[in-house]
Amino acid sequence: MELARKLELHYYFNDESHSMDAFVRNKCETEILAVIKEVAETLEIKIRVESEAHKEGGLRDIWKFTGDNNAQIALVVSVVALILSQVPKTDSETEKLQKELLQLSIQEKKLQIEKLKKEIKENELSDNAVEAAKKITNKSYKVIARKSNFYKKLSHYDKVSNLGVSSLDHDGLNVGCQEIIPKSKFKRFILASNNLPTHTDENASVEIIAPVLKESNAHWKGLYKDEPISFSMQDKEFKEAVLNKSVSFQHGSTIVCVLKIRRKLDEAGEITVTGHAVDTVLEKIEKGVSKETTQGRQYRYARKMQDSQHELSLEPEEST
Repeated sequence: MELARKLELHYYFNDESHSMDAFVRNKCETEILAVIKEVAETLEIKIRVESEAHKEGGLRDIWKFTGDNNAQIALVVSVVALILSQVPKTDSETEKLQKELLQLSIQEKKLQIEKLKKEIKENELSDNAVEAAKKITNKSYKVIARKSNFYKKLSHYDKVSNLGVSSLDHDGLNVGCQEIIPKSKFKRFILASNNLPTHTDENASVEIIAPVLKESNAHWKGLYKDEPISFSMQDKEFKEAVLNKSVSFQHGSTIVCVLKIRRKLDEAGEITVTGHAVDTVLEKIEKGVSKETTQGRQYRYARKMQDSQHELSLEPEEST
């Protein structure tokens, strides 16, 4: 079977025309190229992408891929085609994917890609290799965000009725069948929200730069991992201690705390921090001397009990 060398997007229209709003098309192409770039970089495959003259029949955009290894080129084309055409089974599947811990560690990703490349020969590409590569790349926040942007833009364009996605060989012939996504399914690719699950640092060290010393909803200021942050103080006991002046601050005063970090994806799929909140102050450190708070002691005890229960539940039952 011929290896894929080109990717084709076929915009089906609800009229007999062969033209498309230039701004919509340009935005769609920007998102597709971003997906291609992220897939290739994730798989550590060097490629060049060229646009070919578009064809009619609705309107067809074709991108030609070139590089040093035919199978690796085919892998990128096939994976991008799958990512764009494999409709999530339910409306909530994309949202569920977003909420999971998607980002593989650098080491995990490196090992998986090395294993994948060993399985790929110069002119051979298995379905298993394509599926494995799709699983790696589909866990990229950039891929998820850019794919969402693409389908969101297209869903608002009334003229489009369906989208066809095809992998083509060197001569422009289909490698496999064209996958057609009806407009009614576009919404399944679109993120309902760009918000990510809140990240919790249960042992965060924050140097206090500017505490709030009176009753107020104003944010405190501090240094976290050598970066300035502003944060809300949600530990009521600690706030009360500050207000009644049983807790004071000097230059270099530091708290060890449970820090909640709110995050979201920007339009490019980059993670941006939108806010910080101190949930519980565990310790206050002054001139190198640490003093555990009552609530900190209670929090750590509760966590220890939870961990013990979890370990017990993992122990295999003895056979009788």
